[in-house]
Amino acid sequence: MREYCSGSIHRLPTPGPQFQYAAITGANNIITLTRVPVVTSSGQTVYQDITLQFDNDGNGNLTLTSGFPMFAPSPNLQVSSFQPGKYVGPQSVANGNSAIAVSGPGVVSGGSTAWSSTMTSSSDPCTVPSSATWYVGPIDNNPMSARLKKANITSTAWSFGISGNGIAFSCGGSLSFHWGNGSIIGVSQTANTITFASFTNNSFDQASPVDQITYTLSQ
Repeated sequence: MREYCSGSIHRLPTPGPQFQYAAITGANNIITLTRVPVVTSSGQTVYQDITLQFDNDGNGNLTLTSGFPMFAPSPNLQVSSFQPGKYVGPQSVANGNSAIAVSGPGVVSGGSTAWSSTMTSSSDPCTVPSSATWYVGPIDNNPMSARLKKANITSTAWSFGISGNGIAFSCGGSLSFHWGNGSIIGVSQTANTITFASFTNNSFDQASPVDQITYTLSQ
């Protein structure tokens, strides 16, 4: 079947899976392909989650476990209000020179989406968080769900994730305690502002924020 547009010939996508667009993860003997686009014979695209489990015959030869692969329709993606782009922080912190770049969304299991941020190359070294990753979706689908529940964090006002890198102690004890590598963060966006809250104090997770900072979208 062909479509004609502006004098050019456009062929419909070949029916079948488009694995190059899927999110692929592996653990132990299981490989999971999340949101595999599958083009139907009518040209429509549906999304499937595929799970592969492998056995070893003892000689190093891999075989598929009986009952695999398993197929399931992909859950609908969780929609969020986060906006990618460059954000600048308040003049009162990091010598008035804090800026971060927000990117996303990426796809994770259960229909959740992943977002990330990193401070720009021209930012003050005391910019917080220096990097972060967070997830939009139910807490039960969050890769950090066990840790969130242990800390009695149940708020739905934030999308939760984790801070990366570390903050030098010279930036101030409170910053290094609250925004160190591995701290739980909550993230929320309102219009053109994005707020990060830390739920960790000196490696101890808390049920409510111990510090927060708001950035404003600049481009």
